Amino acid sequence: MIEKIQTNLGFQPLEKINPNTQETSGKDPLLGNNALAQAAIPAILLGIYNRLETDPEYIREAEPAGKIMESIFGNATVTVVRKIEDYCKISDKHNVQQLEHIACEAKRLLKENIGETANENSIRNFVANNKFDTLLYLPPSMDLGGLLKNNNLDDRTGKMEGPVSNLMHRVEKSFSHS
Repeated sequence: MIEKIQTNLGFQPLEKINPNTQETSGKDPLLGNNALAQAAIPAILLGIYNRLETDPEYIREAEPAGKIMESIFGNATVTVVRKIEDYCKISDKHNVQQLEHIACEAKRLLKENIGETANENSIRNFVANNKFDTLLYLPPSMDLGGLLKNNNLDDRTGKMEGPVSNLMHRVEKSFSHS
């Protein structure tokens, strides 16, 4: 999902966050729109996933233009926007419009991938199968788990990859399907 959103909106490829250093793996620090995309795309996707875990019907709701971020993050919207701006080091009046655009595309793609006739279980399965991959790109400075009251989003061990970690993530996914 991250790559589709990034490609569709013309952003540079996002980088995975190294679970040991808690930074992107790239040699150069991310700046401007690249940093905005690095923080915003995974944060917005995880916000939607978080919402779908408790309200699978959310994917079918239509929000008024300019209110998608608010529908995803509720009272935490202003703080999420501020954290994204802190990460990309750009405070601009157009950031909110850019984030709304990303959120609109994320929800559109999710709706397209989940399908119109999906039931609650298939929506929750889709979230479980895609959340881990999205977490790999979320900068820890976002503190998204604290903002959304979901500590699983900020768990450093949840971002680890490798044979043992991947096995544990598969076990997590199989339990979430039950």
